[in-house]
Amino acid sequence: MSVKKKMSKEAIERLAMRVPAALKDKYTRAAALRGETFSGWAKNVLDEAAERQIREHEFIDMALADRIAFVKAVLNPPKPTDAAIKAAERYKKAFKF
Repeated sequence: MSVKKKMSKEAIERLAMRVPAALKDKYTRAAALRGETFSGWAKNVLDEAAERQIREHEFIDMALADRIAFVKAVLNPPKPTDAAIKAAERYKKAFKF
């Protein structure tokens, strides 16, 4: 009697790497400490690391875009709106400039 595992419709691919025995032992120990199989632990750790790397990269890209927008706004400021001019006048009167 054979038992078939249900696989998701998502394609499953194999990932292989060669590491020194000492690293494999360390990884196996870490998996055991988390109560996971080596494969399950490796998938989780790789996924966490990938998410962190992508998040950091996107943050750096966003930070660069923000810096560029800031410099453009400083070098080419928009004309103040009527509301901004009135607010500045109220501020000057309130603080006696």
